[in-house]
Amino acid sequence: MSQLQTMLKWDLILQSRYKIIHLSILSVLIYFATLVAIPSMNTLQFKTLYLFFDPTLIGIMFVGALVLFEKTENTLQALNVTPLERRTYFFSKIISLTLLATLSAFLFLFLAHGFTFEYFYVVAGVILTSVFLILVGFILVARCNSINEYLLMMMLGFILLFTPPLLDITGIYENIIFYLWPSQASFLLFEGVFTPLSLTDTLYAVVYLVVWIVICYYVAQKAFYKHIVLGGR
Repeated sequence: MSQLQTMLKWDLILQSRYKIIHLSILSVLIYFATLVAIPSMNTLQFKTLYLFFDPTLIGIMFVGALVLFEKTENTLQALNVTPLERRTYFFSKIISLTLLATLSAFLFLFLAHGFTFEYFYVVAGVILTSVFLILVGFILVARCNSINEYLLMMMLGFILLFTPPLLDITGIYENIIFYLWPSQASFLLFEGVFTPLSLTDTLYAVVYLVVWIVICYYVAQKAFYKHIVLGGR
């Protein structure tokens, strides 16, 4: 069994042990029940927002929780003296959590919207957004030693990353400058799940998120090595 397969198996065990898989499914069922109970929320705008926030929570919140759990149990210290490469550790977290986000997104869409949606935009939106946000989570958690610290960092990151595009998608305030935010690209892809999206917007969203993923991967690797492997602050 390869190192990546071993790590994936370990991460799935952790996600089950800490009820991350259960929480993801529960969040889908709660939101679906909310749509049924409050028909005014059953709109394309709310569905678009949910598709964004689902991989957001899975990506940022759960990767931080997993890393902190592993630090507490001294798992990361053990990994540091094994031949396991950091990129394998990263890829395992990215693949397992992105798979969970994708399954949650499709479960929600099948329940709330049937089968009439653009599958390409679901896959592209969830995968690219999830990978980007998991890497952001790695960057944020690198300096944290507790859940409280991480929640504060996550809240600040949320405000900086998501508030401007939220103003745009809700129509409160629209400005072309919001296209500088990578989360704007995510919102566009999720809008394409329900409404036609131009080729220009599609290319912008995909390419821009890929660029940010490459940047965040480099920064996350450096932060993880400095603050977790070496124990710097």
